[in-house]
Amino acid sequence: MKGIKGYKNHFFDIEWVCMKVPLILVWLRSFMYCLAEGYSVPIPLGICKLFDCSLFLQGSGLIFTIIFSLALSVSYILDFQMKWVTLGVFLLSVLVFTSEESSGTLNRNGALSFLFLAQSFAYWLNGSNLLKLKQTRIQFSIETVTVGYFLSACSKLFDSGIWWPFDGSRITLQVLKSFHHAYYTNLDASQLAKAADVIQFLNESQNMIVIVLTCALLLEFFALTAVINKIYGRIYGMALLLMHIGIHYFMDILIISFVYPMIIVLINPFFLMVLFFNKGFKNMTLFLK
Repeated sequence: MKGIKGYKNHFFDIEWVCMKVPLILVWLRSFMYCLAEGYSVPIPLGICKLFDCSLFLQGSGLIFTIIFSLALSVSYILDFQMKWVTLGVFLLSVLVFTSEESSGTLNRNGALSFLFLAQSFAYWLNGSNLLKLKQTRIQFSIETVTVGYFLSACSKLFDSGIWWPFDGSRITLQVLKSFHHAYYTNLDASQLAKAADVIQFLNESQNMIVIVLTCALLLEFFALTAVINKIYGRIYGMALLLMHIGIHYFMDILIISFVYPMIIVLINPFFLMVLFFNKGFKNMTLFLK
């Protein structure tokens, strides 16, 4: 009976459910996309230097990887043996995403992988304390996301120093690269027209670019402050989302492995929807009484 009660407490933590279900679905989508590409690991990196990762991407190895990933995903949703499941998702994730990077594709899925490692730590450290576990598995996830942004800011500062925002005039090169890549990929001439409009706007708005890039750098550098509390974290998540929307519009760059986990973990929109409808339902009940 104690085990059943514990299982129910795990599963019906609605905030955790609203986070983990979309999170594992995003992971599974990215994971299956990598498997579908059939990477051969021509330039081994990371753990692929230790053994041949392509063994898990072809033939019977591929079948095992698919079945194992689906089993882990179901177990993760059901909160079954989470100490081992979260660790298993992390290890399998690192294996496949490192294979992707070893094939010359850099989608920066490492942040997505380490989310599950952080959750594994929460289960291993607090698995016997349900109240503490409910807090830490979400808190550790938030910390992992924010660390990713902080490290991104640090890399900019190490490369260009505090004057990074003043290099904004060079951003037009990245804009050209992104839109021309989209054009040659899809043969959509509208991409070239949009690139010309964006570059003209950027050239005419140099002072604004410095301000925007400064705000973006500060947002990333102080991202760790989002762990202060959940309300502040959600507000900070909204600010980061606006930053990503701007990057996507002006530079045609959208790093899914950063954006989606940030939205799910920091903002947790499905949980906000549950709170909204639950509050509305309660108000309606009181009105009817």
